[in-house]
Amino acid sequence: MPAEMTMLTDHPARQLLDFSQKLDINLLDNVVNSMYHDIGSQQRVAQEVLTNLKDHPDAWTRVDTILEFSQNMKTKVGT
Repeated sequence: MPAEMTMLTDHPARQLLDFSQKLDINLLDNVVNSMYHDIGSQQRVAQEVLTNLKDHPDAWTRVDTILEFSQNMKTKVGT
């Protein structure tokens, strides 16, 4: 298993991909910030989480929550 996948499995941001849980907007905003401001493995994990989130067939069900509650404009634009 690639190192990035191992990091994602153990990473708290993984909960963003669990659609049985309520969306944690603060966590999502932090992951988006990591995508734009971190480097190396943290940025790769953020990119992987965000890509998987966007590709999820139920991702559309989160758009209204993201637009209403996110404090990060980059999070809103990515939806």
